[in-house]
Amino acid sequence: PGQVIEKALEYGELEALKVENMRLQHTALMENEQEAQNATAEPVIAPIEKEFGFVSVCMGDGIRETFLDLGVDSVVFGGQTMNPSTDDILRAIEATPAETVFVLPNNKNIIMAAEQAIPLATRKVIVIHTRTIPQGISCALNFDPDADDDANALAMQGAIDNVSTGQVTFAARDSEFDGKAIKQGELLALDNGKITFTETDLEKCMVKLTKQLIGKNSQFVTLFYGEDISEEDANAIYEKLNEKFSDKVEITLVNGGQPVYYFIISVE
Repeated sequence: PGQVIEKALEYGELEALKVENMRLQHTALMENEQEAQNATAEPVIAPIEKEFGFVSVCMGDGIRETFLDLGVDSVVFGGQTMNPSTDDILRAIEATPAETVFVLPNNKNIIMAAEQAIPLATRKVIVIHTRTIPQGISCALNFDPDADDDANALAMQGAIDNVSTGQVTFAARDSEFDGKAIKQGELLALDNGKITFTETDLEKCMVKLTKQLIGKNSQFVTLFYGEDISEEDANAIYEKLNEKFSDKVEITLVNGGQPVYYFIISVE
């Protein structure tokens, strides 16, 4: 918006200036619609048809499809800037036709809401403390249908330690990090939830962050690109990372469709 304001000032004074983040407005609107639907809809209690089931929280059509492909029964819409309520999660649990339901919050802010659903459910609920989308995907991949629920819970919780998560987003406003000024619109690189550096060039940011995440035992890297990234740009970054790191890891590109984050990087 700064560039627009500067250009407008060339032609005269500005009055009643108002700048709003439409991405956040859109998220709030979707949250209100979801709450309205939940308030009017009767909860569905599915009959028990199998031993185990899964509920996962995520945003983005591509990420949602990834979880469904891995056998997740119900997906709750939510994540960064939009946290589902305990009631949202409970409804998804009750709609899952399983005796034991594993819940993957995939965000540290959703873990408590998920755990509050445990005593309210009509079936056994086990919340795995996944804090990122890559952790949730790794847990789903490590599920063993031949093991009991306690063994699976232990194995899935352990799988979290083998995943590193990178995220690239933008600064919504001017701020400060580690004594350094951050300007609105700059790229923020997060290594397992912590801001490690800022950048202005997306390709450079992705190369630096991926290099930072790859360890000596890393084998697989998955890139989930968001709704604000074109397929062409995503492929260009994928090719650049392949050029840099294909001798160390196998890299996969997925259209995650997630808001807020330009890229989510999973390293295992």
